Amino acid sequence: MIVSPRRILWPTDFSELSLHAGHYAIGLREVFGSALHIIHVVPPPTSPDVSVGIAAGVALGTVERETLEAATRELTRLARDECGAKEVHTSAFVGLPWRGICQYAEDHKIDMIVIATHGRSGIGHMLLGSNAERVVQHARCPVMVIKNPEQECLIE
Repeated sequence: MIVSPRRILWPTDFSELSLHAGHYAIGLREVFGSALHIIHVVPPPTSPDVSVGIAAGVALGTVERETLEAATRELTRLARDECGAKEVHTSAFVGLPWRGICQYAEDHKIDMIVIATHGRSGIGHMLLGSNAERVVQHARCPVMVIKNPEQECLIE
């Protein structure tokens, strides 16, 4: 069996680590000739990242609308400057990040997700959770998790 993803999804939060993961997504796109989807999921301001059912199309206030517009501009810039904008699809929307990523992947028949993990542990992981971990658990397609190259490996 030959694996050749036709559609690759790169969810980004615009952090340096997320851009690092994007370089992997862009490289894989070039190797396989894939379409690249770059998305940003804006968390609802009234809800922390917890597992509650929030539709991706919630009513937007002014702040959320401005945040989405800024995210859309940044996605367009990334597509142009990092990817040459050829066969790149961008989308910004409101929702729980992990759930929005999985739903987008399902809706657009994504073959592979390339996502960064911040590698939080301890209380930070308990309070904030891990979007990457939840995407790995719930996505129906393969997920490549890109770790922080500067994070220490703690083996005892």
